[in-house]
Amino acid sequence: MKTLLSSFAVVLVLSVDLQSYTWAADFNDLQSHRAVYEVSLESSEDRSGIVSAKGRIVFMIEGNACEGISTNYRFVTRLGTQRDSYVTDQQTASHESSNGKELSFNTKSFVNEQADQNLSGSATREGGGLTVKLTGKNARELQLEDAVFSSTHMIKVLKAAQADERFLSVDIFDGIGDADEVINTSAIIGEAKEIDGALEGENPEALESFKGRKAWPVTISYFKKDIGNSAETLPFYEASYLLYEDGVVRDLLMRFEDYALKANLSDIEMIDAKSCT
Repeated sequence: MKTLLSSFAVVLVLSVDLQSYTWAADFNDLQSHRAVYEVSLESSEDRSGIVSAKGRIVFMIEGNACEGISTNYRFVTRLGTQRDSYVTDQQTASHESSNGKELSFNTKSFVNEQADQNLSGSATREGGGLTVKLTGKNARELQLEDAVFSSTHMIKVLKAAQADERFLSVDIFDGIGDADEVINTSAIIGEAKEIDGALEGENPEALESFKGRKAWPVTISYFKKDIGNSAETLPFYEASYLLYEDGVVRDLLMRFEDYALKANLSDIEMIDAKSCT
């Protein structure tokens, strides 16, 4: 992105710290877009009780190097058991500042249209740690160890892939759950490859933007950090997907403790990046 700057604006840019300027430049690598994924049950263990699953994910990311990155995510799914079925609806909105040091977030979740959680807050990276401020009825302030936020994490994975690195371990904070802990992630990155045509379950009409482009197969495992001396080393969640150099994802597989969901791309719209002002 090329931006014309006045002399006064140039002075402002040169006055920011180096880390802030670096993150701002990297955020330009993320393509603003809106993607829709159709969700189905990939596998389940008997103890889960889940026999069917069908749903949809709508994900939108938008922003630029000056204003930061905003993401909106909605995941609605109907899970069926042998006796009953229920609908879960998770809605998350967040904004990460261009220097990667501030995050605002709001998460709402519903089960069968009944409110289950409504959590809002902000997190700031400073002094080698995180200050998390939750608002509303759960208002409180937390001091956590240092971690990066989700958009910065995506940039780190992309940079590792482009450098032919095969493993990356990063601590992250994303405001999900009770927003009271830092999570460790481990990414395994495969060799980039070009995918010809639609994969099983995908909508071929949505794939024009992927022709002639390569993607890295990525698996990211999420681990609890505070497990004491326990020998437990298994992740509580894993996500595998094809990652393109602009941050777009397809062929998503989500593995939970005792079941897995597949998300196939059905629609994608590229959004023109806003110019810096």
